[in-house]
Amino acid sequence: MIYILSSFYFLYGFVLFYTYIKGYSLLRYLLKRKNINAVLTIELIFIILSSLIVFTSQPLNWIVALIMFTHLIGVGWLISNPDSYYAMIHENSTDMDSLETASAMIVLGYGVFVYSSKFFLG
Repeated sequence: MIYILSSFYFLYGFVLFYTYIKGYSLLRYLLKRKNINAVLTIELIFIILSSLIVFTSQPLNWIVALIMFTHLIGVGWLISNPDSYYAMIHENSTDMDSLETASAMIVLGYGVFVYSSKFFLG
């Protein structure tokens, strides 16, 4: 299951980075308010896969658990206060190019952490 989750992170990070390089930004598409269902669907896929790892593995995979909590916090924020979420994103001080690059790198980093968690826990 760890390989599946890390593969999804690598694929998602690659798609984010590739669409940014080619001029069509998947992240900008996902950050439009009308596409909230797509964002929630992607987040729920990662929450479900990571929760399967966390709740079925012994010993506790705390690396995946921390990553799962970041997804849960993001979904909680998006559902409970979407105005604040979208206001923060569409603020004039937000550099979208830096945000897109950082988002792709963070998702790829999540993939590396999930994949390497198998080696840390034995």
